[in-house]
Parts: sequence; structure tokens; C-alpha cells
Amino acid sequence: MDDTAKTNQLIDQACTGDESACQILLNIYKGRIFSYIYRMVRNYHDAEDITFDTFIKCFKNLSRFDTSKRFTTWLFTIAHNTTLDFFRKNKQEYEYFDETHAAPDNLVEEFEKKRKREKIDQCLAQLPLIDRELVILFHREEHTYEEISEILDLPITTIKTRLHRARKKLADLVQRKE
Repeated sequence: MDDTAKTNQLIDQACTGDESACQILLNIYKGRIFSYIYRMVRNYHDAEDITFDTFIKCFKNLSRFDTSKRFTTWLFTIAHNTTLDFFRKNKQEYEYFDETHAAPDNLVEEFEKKRKREKIDQCLAQLPLIDRELVILFHREEHTYEEISEILDLPITTIKTRLHRARKKLADLVQRKE
């Protein structure tokens, strides 16, 4: 049984009131959802609250999930919308984000990677929220353009264009910081 089939089985069980299935779904996805939200709001407690709200909405609407689609895309859409609601309530501007990866083999490279990641994270935080979010969804969460389009309810061409611009902005910020 593949991951999609296992997830769909858990969803079916959760829809019939099986709390252990809900707990398993929560345990599987809460880390990724929290990480995504935290990178957007940059506040641990707010990220915890938004993650909690995301899963409440998820479980309330689980019976309406279309099992022919990817659960992660649906769940990230809920997380995205819940985060937007948070920003609206707190009157914060909504925009989006980006970053790159490196893979060190030794301690010196690990240190350099950590320093570079910190620099990128600092620069990422300076990007408009929409740019930041695009970068995170594509590079850190590894969603496809199609999935991001579905999550953000934007056309794929818009996603590609904005992501390209966000990467350029981020690269410029990182270069100025060096």
C-alpha cells in the first residue's frame, strides 16, 4: 500500500470518528505545517496557534476532501488560508518568499552551510510575504508549480513569474549582505 492509499485509509477512518486515525494524521503532518507557518509569521507562539487552527479546520472538513487529489496540497491550502486570516486579523501585509540549498560533507562545510542558511533566512525575512511564501513552498516544502497554484489560488504563470522575481530579490539581498 503506497503513502496515498495509507493516507486515504486514515482519512476514511477519521471521517468515521476514529480518533487514533486523526492523531496519526496530525503526527504525520504537523511538523511540516508548523515549519511552513513559522517561516511565514516568524513567531513561535503565533505559528503554534495557526497550526492548531489549521488542523481544526482540516478535521472539521475532512469528509469534503477529494481523495483523488493530494492530501498535502489540500492541507497546505488550509494552512495558507488560515495564515492569511491571521495576517488580516493582525493587519499585517500579505506577500511571499525564496531560498537555496547546500549539502556539506564535513564540519567546516556544515558550519558554512549554517552561516549561509542564517544569512538567507535573514534576507528571506526581508522579502514581501508573498515572495517569501513562494520560495518556502517551492524550495523548502518542494511543492510543484501546480500544487502551489492550487494552494495559493493563483495561475501557474503567475507563480513562475513571481517565484523568478522572488529568487532575484533574494539573491540581491544575499549578495548585498556579503
